Amino acid sequence: MSEHIKEALQNTVQNPPGTVLLVHLGQNNKDDSTVKIPMPANTVNDPLNWSKAKKLWHYAILSLWAFLANACIVWSAPVWGVWTVALNTNYTMLTYGQALLVLMCGVGILFIQPWATKYGRRLPFLLGSLLILIGLVFARMMTDIKLFLAYMVVAGFGSAPAYATINVAFLDVTFLHKRGNAISIFVLILVAGNFLPPLAAGYIVDAQGWEWCVQYLLIFFGAVTLLFLFTADESSFARNEFKARNPARHDTELTQIQENRQTFHHDIEKAHDHLPETEAPTPDNQPLSYLKRMTLFRKNHDVKIGYWRLAFSMFELTVLPAPTWMSIQFGLSSFVVSLILTTLATFFSESPYNFSPSTLGLMPLALLIGAGIGSLWGGLFTDWLLLRLSKGQGGIYEPEHRLWTYLLMPVAGAGGVLLYGLGADNGLHWIVPALGLILVGFYLDGSTPIAMGYALDSYPDLEDEVVQLSNFLRNIIGGATTFGIQPWLEHNGRRDTIIIIAVLVFVINSSSIGFQIWGKRFRTKTAERYYVLRDRSMSGRV
Repeated sequence: MSEHIKEALQNTVQNPPGTVLLVHLGQNNKDDSTVKIPMPANTVNDPLNWSKAKKLWHYAILSLWAFLANACIVWSAPVWGVWTVALNTNYTMLTYGQALLVLMCGVGILFIQPWATKYGRRLPFLLGSLLILIGLVFARMMTDIKLFLAYMVVAGFGSAPAYATINVAFLDVTFLHKRGNAISIFVLILVAGNFLPPLAAGYIVDAQGWEWCVQYLLIFFGAVTLLFLFTADESSFARNEFKARNPARHDTELTQIQENRQTFHHDIEKAHDHLPETEAPTPDNQPLSYLKRMTLFRKNHDVKIGYWRLAFSMFELTVLPAPTWMSIQFGLSSFVVSLILTTLATFFSESPYNFSPSTLGLMPLALLIGAGIGSLWGGLFTDWLLLRLSKGQGGIYEPEHRLWTYLLMPVAGAGGVLLYGLGADNGLHWIVPALGLILVGFYLDGSTPIAMGYALDSYPDLEDEVVQLSNFLRNIIGGATTFGIQPWLEHNGRRDTIIIIAVLVFVINSSSIGFQIWGKRFRTKTAERYYVLRDRSMSGRV
């Protein structure tokens, strides 16, 4: 065991991983100040130090890319009825294609995300663009189910950065006390990308035919890819390596932080400050040139572990309770999304609704309304609450503070599934399943930033690996269960299937209560394993 791991473990009982001083309390509330975590390096090139305008553009261009990437793969729900004739297929085969899409996204995360961790964020996005555009070409040429499946496989693999790389790219420029809001924006973009495009597709199909949907996507996504290529800065930054090479600057930073911390024990997750110096080029504190900001290759010297080892090391995180729990929640939410995408056309294109493609495309608006509310709940409100709770504990933040707002999720998720599924199955007025979609949207965009924020805060130096594991399992679980949705519906009937899924949503999401009660104990007991995994990633030792 390395010396800095031993040193970190000495403080584990009082300060387990994730327990930090977040608020420095002054003489009165007006003098309180929020501690910046992670502590930014003393250079303008650290993304945490970017200007507000530059951070906003970073969020905007990544969000636009992710929105259109999702649009390219999930726009087709209103045309499934058309495709059963045009492609000489059935809903079951189209469902299998949807499952392949989700599974291939998971496989893409397995192989693309390690590159983003080790060599930079930009190339994965551009590789994803290329694959999605190729998939759209397959879609434009579709005459049978084979090309549809090829479209799903290729574009699904290429969509991986929209689920994982964008997440870590957002975290690159975000402090802990704003993390929930950043993640909620990411989730809102994904939900909008999943459900707004079908709305537009319905009108395009009615007016111009489904082929024009593909052509518009080729045009707009191609344009956004070019915009990304020339304006999206690389946000990967080897912060520990920079501080090791600039001890004078780092000592100044530590002095300022220690003055604020006073009697609080040195945060154990800052043990990476003891890492040895590396043989990297001498840093330049001047702003990087345009070409260096737009590089397609920026090696992260903080990550010493090899690419292939990194690709599969995420599975070692399954011994850590919080990332495993979050991954299960992600898989469940992906299953719920697949359930809606799969059943929307079958529910509402048949009697008693008989919706046209354009009318069918309007149904997801209800889900987006709920997602917007959930974004505020899981993002802004949760971030505000954790600061308030930290002040109540002398400025000390525990990751479990986030979980108080998670208590609504079991009820919202299960209730939404029941209202949507049973309401549509019984032919109730469309407002009933629409209300269910509002609750489902609230659940999707409210639960994810809370659960992900909790896992990331619990084991802060394994952020990339946590994001990779959770999104990989999210898509693998979601894809595998999507394969079984249609046969499940046919075997058990819509009513029983919907009830079973609602019960699963309620029970699994209710497990958050266990983490509220025992979460800190879990973090304490798994601290040694966490430090070993962190040290292995940063040193390259296996």
